[in-house]
Amino acid sequence: MKSHTFWFNLTLIATSVALVTASLGKSKGKASKNPADKEQPIPADSIPGDLNGWHVWTASSGQKLEAKFKTLENGIVTVEEKDKKQLRFALSRLSEGDQQFAKACQSARPLAPMSQAVIHQAAARLDETINASLKRNSVAANPPTTDAQFVRRLYLDTIGRIPTEQEAQAFLTDPSSAKRATLINTLLNSPGYTMNLFNWLADMLRVKDDYGKGTKAFLYEDWLKDQIAMNVPWDVMVREMLTADGKLNVNGASGFLLRDAQMPLDGVSNLLTTFLGANVSCAQCHDHPFADWTQRDFYSMAAFFGATDGFHEDVYRKTRKLAKSEELPRMGKYVVNQLLSANAYNLVDLPTNHLKFPADYKYQDVKPSAPAVPELIRWSDTAKENPAYKVTLSQPSQLRNQFAAWMVHPENPRFAASIANRVWKKVFGLAVQEPVSDLDDPSAASNPELLAQITTYMKQAKFDLREFQRILFNTAAYQRQASQAPEDPKTWRFQGPTLRRMTAEQAWDSIVTLAAGDEADHLLLCRSENLQNTDVPADAINLVTVNKLMDEMEENGISLKGKGRKKGGKNPKATVDLYEGGKPQIRSGLVLARASELPQPAPENHFLRLFGQSDRLVSDTNTNDGSVPQLLQLMNGPVQEIITHNSAVMAAATRTKAPADQISSLYFSFLARPPSADESAKALAALKGGLGIPDLAWVLLNSREFLFVP
Repeated sequence: MKSHTFWFNLTLIATSVALVTASLGKSKGKASKNPADKEQPIPADSIPGDLNGWHVWTASSGQKLEAKFKTLENGIVTVEEKDKKQLRFALSRLSEGDQQFAKACQSARPLAPMSQAVIHQAAARLDETINASLKRNSVAANPPTTDAQFVRRLYLDTIGRIPTEQEAQAFLTDPSSAKRATLINTLLNSPGYTMNLFNWLADMLRVKDDYGKGTKAFLYEDWLKDQIAMNVPWDVMVREMLTADGKLNVNGASGFLLRDAQMPLDGVSNLLTTFLGANVSCAQCHDHPFADWTQRDFYSMAAFFGATDGFHEDVYRKTRKLAKSEELPRMGKYVVNQLLSANAYNLVDLPTNHLKFPADYKYQDVKPSAPAVPELIRWSDTAKENPAYKVTLSQPSQLRNQFAAWMVHPENPRFAASIANRVWKKVFGLAVQEPVSDLDDPSAASNPELLAQITTYMKQAKFDLREFQRILFNTAAYQRQASQAPEDPKTWRFQGPTLRRMTAEQAWDSIVTLAAGDEADHLLLCRSENLQNTDVPADAINLVTVNKLMDEMEENGISLKGKGRKKGGKNPKATVDLYEGGKPQIRSGLVLARASELPQPAPENHFLRLFGQSDRLVSDTNTNDGSVPQLLQLMNGPVQEIITHNSAVMAAATRTKAPADQISSLYFSFLARPPSADESAKALAALKGGLGIPDLAWVLLNSREFLFVP
């Protein structure tokens, strides 16, 4: 019996990886909607079996599978098979004994690093630092947000979409004085959090479906979503990406380094900039004209990857030769590439370091073509005895592991600061130090004390990105009204967040919410299973192997399209059967799924790309610049057709008969607030003058207020 069939039978909507939202335990004060999470912990000694070892899980139907427990959150169990594949299923689908076992396992997990009281204390200290800077610079803090502004902002910043009418009204009518903190906890533990953070990381890490010539990185994408869903700490995630071995179709974590397998030096430049804010791009070719990085520095760092091979040209040539064979009656060239090309992307460490300085190296400190010796860069503020620098360089095959240990060490001079600065920008719209790709000189930050403080909090949170964001969302600074960003980032004192247009993903996911409600939060695009069985040795790349793979996939109901990338890629129906948790609606030629559950990146003519989604060629190139095509999309494109005809928002508005109630429903759906008296009067007059509810929905969709984060 195939394991994927077993889990498919176990799961319904809850199968979505986005529903798995914590792995390191619950922190005190976190809200949960699941009654099971509120039950008293079950003593571990009352449950037979090893809580940390292999366990045979039994479904209520009697089917069995051996796997290790990973986490239980919001009624969803995550387990890991021996091949490291992680699977998710509803707790209620297990036998009674296994339900108790899963609860016991979760009760034995360590608590999250920060309680609600600690969160509030840390937030208050950040506010003290910000307020001191405001006072020194004679800048007044912005007024607090209204509840309506706060709920819309928080939904967009945490789960990447606007609240539904019901969600907005529930918050606005909640009389609790702690409702803001409660909502923060609820949203950070909801399915949309995984989707929203994936979008953010995908831009940073340049996540793409296609590594070229039909080679798919779906396993990497699913791995990344799993890490977010299980709340794996950032340092653990990065270490795994930097030390991963194996093929693109076997080990999802290998996808990060294999992204640049054919240009390894560019890959080193990208990872230094992404993870450390090290401004090294120019130093790859010459000494940096505006920073302290030299070309020797760059090659000394790149030497840590000099014994690593990622792209195997001989394997790729065999695949290409087979794809061109005339003996392919069952499939086309594209199918062969899909099945076999990932085998050429394989991270292995060699016994010798093969990196050399360029033959045209022009500086006197090293001879041209000399072997590059691994050496870790030190910034001017690096302590001489910094413990992060205690690495061993004697074994070339271990150089990558040593580099990763240095990179993610809490005392690395830039690692914690870089991710803290990036997350701050995600929350406030502007980083403490801009640009986020250049953190070489922390004294150049708009508030160096604040940068040092959030770096410390990132370490204290043990690189838990969700816990760190809890601190930021609970600050008074975040909960103030927004202001227009200054031309010079160094002059910004964080009197509140900056006013900014939604990202492309936020805009799309909000439109999907208007069209289909919150059902898209539970739809996950799962494509990596098509790649699970395509691990083929180099000497087995032949027609017999391809036919065998095709037979196995057909037996398991997996279909590969052989019509070519262009036709298959533009047909929305081609992917609709690959979703778990239900099938997304297709309307006006658009799949109504969250941005994270669509092709990465979206096609060039898709709403997402027109609104600034990155092409993923360079890190951090998502843009919120305006354009005429954006206006046309909202005014008379398929999006406005979806919203104004048979959408969830229109159904909700027209369920009420009174025009005033219909108007109010639309305002809550689009803007998370009731209409003002003047707005209501004008809308009523327009309806009496012959306009319809769809016309009012069109107006709100095209309003400035809709597209901006309040």
